[in-house]
Amino acid sequence: MTTQDGRRVRARRVLVTTGLIDELPDIPGLAERWGHDVIHCVYCHGWEARDTKVGVLGNFHQALLFRQMTDRVTLFAHHAPGELTDEQWEQLAALGIEVIHGAVTALEADTEQDKLTGARLASGTVIPLDTLVVAPTFTARGGFLEDLGLTLNPHPAVPGVQVAVDPSGFTGVQGVWAAGNVSDVLAAVPQSAGAGNTAGGAINMDLILEDARRAAEAREAASATPFDGTMEAEVSRRVLGSRAHGPEGPA
Repeated sequence: MTTQDGRRVRARRVLVTTGLIDELPDIPGLAERWGHDVIHCVYCHGWEARDTKVGVLGNFHQALLFRQMTDRVTLFAHHAPGELTDEQWEQLAALGIEVIHGAVTALEADTEQDKLTGARLASGTVIPLDTLVVAPTFTARGGFLEDLGLTLNPHPAVPGVQVAVDPSGFTGVQGVWAAGNVSDVLAAVPQSAGAGNTAGGAINMDLILEDARRAAEAREAASATPFDGTMEAEVSRRVLGSRAHGPEGPA
Protein backbone atom coordinates (compact mmCIF):
# COMPACT_ATOMS: atom_id res chain seq x y z
CA MET A 1 0.00 0.00 0.00
CA THR A 2 1.12 3.56 -0.68
CA THR A 3 0.08 6.40 1.64
CA GLN A 4 -0.73 9.94 0.54
CA ASP A 5 2.72 11.16 1.53
CA GLY A 6 4.39 8.47 -0.58
CA ARG A 7 5.26 5.95 2.10
CA ARG A 8 4.88 2.27 1.19
CA VAL A 9 3.48 -0.18 3.74
CA ARG A 10 3.52 -3.96 3.48
CA ALA A 11 1.02 -6.17 5.31
CA ARG A 12 -0.14 -9.75 5.14
CA ARG A 13 -3.75 -8.76 5.80
CA VAL A 14 -5.70 -5.49 5.62
CA LEU A 15 -8.71 -4.34 7.66
CA VAL A 16 -10.37 -1.31 6.05
CA THR A 17 -12.12 1.01 8.53
CA THR A 18 -12.15 4.29 6.62
CA GLY A 19 -15.77 5.23 7.40
CA LEU A 20 -17.99 7.30 5.13
CA ILE A 21 -18.67 10.75 3.75
CA ASP A 22 -21.98 12.56 4.30
CA GLU A 23 -22.98 14.04 0.95
CA LEU A 24 -25.33 16.88 1.85
CA PRO A 25 -28.03 18.65 -0.17
CA ASP A 26 -26.60 21.62 -2.05
CA ILE A 27 -28.43 24.33 -0.13
CA PRO A 28 -26.57 27.52 0.88
CA GLY A 29 -25.97 27.66 4.62
CA LEU A 30 -26.70 23.97 5.22
CA ALA A 31 -23.18 22.54 5.36
CA GLU A 32 -22.06 25.24 7.79
CA ARG A 33 -24.65 24.15 10.35
CA TRP A 34 -24.23 20.39 9.81
CA GLY A 35 -23.85 18.58 13.12
CA HIS A 36 -25.17 21.56 15.11
CA ASP A 37 -28.80 22.34 14.30
CA VAL A 38 -28.82 20.59 10.90
CA ILE A 39 -28.98 16.90 11.77
CA HIS A 40 -30.05 13.57 10.34
CA CYS A 41 -30.65 10.99 13.10
CA VAL A 42 -33.33 11.02 15.77
CA TYR A 43 -31.43 8.42 17.78
CA CYS A 44 -28.27 10.55 17.74
CA HIS A 45 -29.69 14.06 18.09
CA GLY A 46 -33.38 13.70 18.86
CA TRP A 47 -33.07 14.57 22.54
CA GLU A 48 -31.36 17.87 21.76
CA ALA A 49 -34.14 18.70 19.27
CA ARG A 50 -36.99 17.90 21.65
CA ASP A 51 -39.77 20.48 21.93
CA THR A 52 -38.21 22.68 19.23
CA LYS A 53 -39.48 23.78 15.81
CA VAL A 54 -38.16 20.98 13.57
CA GLY A 55 -38.16 21.06 9.78
CA VAL A 56 -37.66 17.87 7.79
CA LEU A 57 -36.33 18.11 4.26
CA GLY A 58 -38.37 15.85 1.97
CA ASN A 59 -38.39 12.65 4.04
CA PHE A 60 -41.69 11.25 5.28
CA HIS A 61 -40.19 8.67 7.63
CA GLN A 62 -37.91 11.19 9.31
CA ALA A 63 -40.92 13.42 9.88
CA LEU A 64 -42.58 10.58 11.78
CA LEU A 65 -39.43 9.86 13.75
CA PHE A 66 -38.99 13.44 14.94
CA ARG A 67 -42.69 13.76 15.71
CA GLN A 68 -41.84 11.59 18.72
CA MET A 69 -39.69 14.42 20.10
CA THR A 70 -41.82 17.47 19.34
CA ASP A 71 -45.32 18.39 18.16
CA ARG A 72 -43.89 21.19 15.99
CA VAL A 73 -42.73 19.33 12.90
CA THR A 74 -42.85 20.72 9.37
CA LEU A 75 -42.19 18.55 6.33
CA PHE A 76 -40.72 20.43 3.37
CA ALA A 77 -41.77 18.70 0.16
CA HIS A 78 -38.72 20.36 -1.47
CA HIS A 79 -38.12 18.72 -4.89
CA ALA A 80 -40.41 15.72 -4.40
CA PRO A 81 -43.93 17.06 -3.75
CA GLY A 82 -45.69 14.22 -5.55
CA GLU A 83 -44.10 11.26 -3.78
CA LEU A 84 -46.48 11.07 -0.80
CA THR A 85 -49.27 8.52 -0.99
CA ASP A 86 -52.83 9.22 0.11
CA GLU A 87 -52.23 7.11 3.20
CA GLN A 88 -49.13 9.13 4.10
CA TRP A 89 -51.00 12.39 3.68
CA GLU A 90 -53.64 11.12 6.10
CA GLN A 91 -51.01 10.11 8.65
CA LEU A 92 -49.25 13.47 8.47
CA ALA A 93 -52.54 15.29 8.94
CA ALA A 94 -53.50 13.10 11.88
CA LEU A 95 -50.16 13.82 13.59
CA GLY A 96 -50.38 17.54 12.96
CA ILE A 97 -47.33 17.62 10.67
CA GLU A 98 -47.56 20.54 8.26
CA VAL A 99 -46.39 19.97 4.68
CA ILE A 100 -44.91 22.93 2.82
CA HIS A 101 -44.50 22.88 -0.95
CA GLY A 102 -41.70 24.57 -2.80
CA ALA A 103 -37.95 24.10 -2.78
CA VAL A 104 -35.79 25.20 0.13
CA THR A 105 -33.19 27.51 -1.40
CA ALA A 106 -31.20 28.64 1.66
CA LEU A 107 -30.96 28.47 5.42
CA GLU A 108 -31.13 31.53 7.64
CA ALA A 109 -29.04 31.80 10.80
CA ASP A 110 -28.37 34.24 13.63
CA THR A 111 -24.60 34.62 13.39
CA GLU A 112 -24.28 36.38 16.74
CA GLN A 113 -26.03 33.56 18.61
CA ASP A 114 -24.75 30.92 16.16
CA LYS A 115 -28.06 29.20 15.64
CA LEU A 116 -30.45 28.31 12.86
CA THR A 117 -33.47 30.60 12.51
CA GLY A 118 -35.31 29.40 9.42
CA ALA A 119 -35.50 27.95 5.93
CA ARG A 120 -35.96 30.23 2.93
CA LEU A 121 -38.19 28.97 0.12
CA ALA A 122 -37.92 29.74 -3.59
CA SER A 123 -40.85 32.14 -3.13
CA GLY A 124 -38.80 34.16 -0.65
CA THR A 125 -40.86 33.08 2.34
CA VAL A 126 -38.83 32.18 5.45
CA ILE A 127 -40.21 29.39 7.65
CA PRO A 128 -38.98 29.78 11.27
CA LEU A 129 -37.01 26.75 12.50
CA ASP A 130 -34.77 25.70 15.36
CA THR A 131 -33.63 22.46 13.74
CA LEU A 132 -33.53 21.08 10.19
CA VAL A 133 -33.41 17.35 9.51
CA VAL A 134 -31.87 16.15 6.25
CA ALA A 135 -31.09 12.74 4.76
CA PRO A 136 -27.53 12.74 3.41
CA THR A 137 -26.23 10.30 0.87
CA PHE A 138 -23.85 8.04 2.79
CA THR A 139 -20.83 7.24 0.64
CA ALA A 140 -18.25 4.82 2.03
CA ARG A 141 -14.61 5.91 1.77
CA GLY A 142 -13.68 2.94 -0.37
CA GLY A 143 -12.84 4.28 -3.80
CA PHE A 144 -9.15 3.56 -3.23
CA LEU A 145 -10.02 -0.16 -3.07
CA GLU A 146 -11.03 -0.32 -6.73
CA ASP A 147 -7.50 -1.33 -7.77
CA LEU A 148 -7.94 -4.45 -5.63
CA GLY A 149 -11.10 -5.41 -7.52
CA LEU A 150 -13.55 -4.14 -4.91
CA THR A 151 -16.53 -1.99 -5.82
CA LEU A 152 -19.05 0.03 -3.81
CA ASN A 153 -22.59 -1.34 -3.89
CA PRO A 154 -25.84 0.57 -3.23
CA HIS A 155 -27.28 0.23 0.26
CA PRO A 156 -30.64 -1.60 0.14
CA ALA A 157 -32.50 0.79 2.45
CA VAL A 158 -31.02 4.30 2.30
CA PRO A 159 -29.28 6.51 -0.28
CA GLY A 160 -25.65 5.49 -0.20
CA VAL A 161 -23.02 2.96 -1.20
CA GLN A 162 -20.82 0.62 0.81
CA VAL A 163 -18.29 -2.20 0.45
CA ALA A 164 -19.94 -5.63 0.34
CA VAL A 165 -18.71 -8.06 3.00
CA ASP A 166 -19.72 -11.41 4.47
CA PRO A 167 -20.64 -11.77 8.18
CA SER A 168 -16.95 -11.91 9.14
CA GLY A 169 -16.15 -8.69 7.26
CA PHE A 170 -14.37 -10.51 4.42
CA THR A 171 -14.64 -8.61 1.14
CA GLY A 172 -14.13 -11.56 -1.19
CA VAL A 173 -10.67 -10.30 -2.14
CA GLN A 174 -7.92 -12.40 -0.61
CA GLY A 175 -6.42 -10.71 2.45
CA VAL A 176 -8.89 -7.80 2.68
CA TRP A 177 -11.58 -7.28 5.34
CA ALA A 178 -13.72 -4.22 6.07
CA ALA A 179 -15.66 -3.08 9.13
CA GLY A 180 -17.63 -0.09 10.37
CA ASN A 181 -19.35 2.47 8.17
CA VAL A 182 -17.25 1.60 5.12
CA SER A 183 -19.17 -1.70 4.94
CA ASP A 184 -22.38 -0.66 6.75
CA VAL A 185 -23.29 3.00 6.33
CA LEU A 186 -26.03 2.74 8.97
CA ALA A 187 -23.84 1.23 11.69
CA ALA A 188 -23.56 3.22 14.92
CA VAL A 189 -20.54 3.04 17.23
CA PRO A 190 -21.54 -0.24 18.98
CA GLN A 191 -22.21 -2.04 15.67
CA SER A 192 -18.98 -0.73 14.15
CA ALA A 193 -16.95 -1.83 17.18
CA GLY A 194 -18.55 -5.28 17.07
CA ALA A 195 -17.83 -5.62 13.36
CA GLY A 196 -14.20 -4.67 13.97
CA ASN A 197 -13.92 -7.28 16.70
CA THR A 198 -15.44 -9.96 14.44
CA ALA A 199 -13.16 -9.06 11.54
CA GLY A 200 -10.11 -9.06 13.81
CA GLY A 201 -10.88 -12.59 14.96
CA ALA A 202 -11.39 -13.72 11.37
CA ILE A 203 -8.10 -12.17 10.28
CA ASN A 204 -6.24 -13.81 13.17
CA MET A 205 -7.64 -17.23 12.28
CA ASP A 206 -6.79 -16.72 8.61
CA LEU A 207 -3.19 -15.92 9.54
CA ILE A 208 -2.99 -18.93 11.87
CA LEU A 209 -4.24 -21.25 9.12
CA GLU A 210 -1.79 -19.78 6.61
CA ASP A 211 1.13 -20.23 9.04
CA ALA A 212 0.05 -23.81 9.71
CA ARG A 213 -0.11 -24.55 5.98
CA ARG A 214 3.32 -23.03 5.42
CA ALA A 215 4.81 -25.03 8.29
CA ALA A 216 3.34 -28.25 6.89
CA GLU A 217 4.61 -27.46 3.41
CA ALA A 218 8.10 -26.72 4.76
CA ARG A 219 8.12 -29.97 6.72
CA GLU A 220 7.02 -31.94 3.69
CA ALA A 221 9.67 -30.27 1.53
CA ALA A 222 12.35 -31.09 4.09
CA SER A 223 11.30 -34.74 4.34
CA ALA A 224 11.38 -35.03 0.54
CA THR A 225 15.10 -34.08 0.35
CA PRO A 226 16.97 -37.06 -1.19
CA PHE A 227 19.98 -36.88 1.11
CA ASP A 228 21.19 -35.16 4.23
CA GLY A 229 24.35 -35.93 6.19
CA THR A 230 22.87 -38.65 8.40
CA MET A 231 21.02 -40.36 5.55
CA GLU A 232 24.12 -40.37 3.34
CA ALA A 233 26.16 -41.97 6.13
CA GLU A 234 23.56 -44.71 6.63
CA VAL A 235 23.47 -45.49 2.89
CA SER A 236 27.26 -45.62 2.81
CA ARG A 237 27.38 -48.07 5.70
CA ARG A 238 24.87 -50.37 4.09
CA VAL A 239 26.53 -50.31 0.67
CA LEU A 240 30.20 -50.04 1.57
CA GLY A 241 30.28 -51.81 4.91
CA SER A 242 33.60 -51.22 6.69
CA ARG A 243 34.83 -49.02 3.86
CA ALA A 244 32.08 -46.41 4.45
CA HIS A 245 32.75 -42.95 5.79
CA GLY A 246 30.24 -40.65 7.54
CA PRO A 247 29.94 -37.99 10.25
CA GLU A 248 31.58 -40.37 12.77
CA GLY A 249 34.43 -41.49 10.52
CA PRO A 250 35.03 -45.04 9.17
CA ALA A 251 32.50 -47.64 10.32
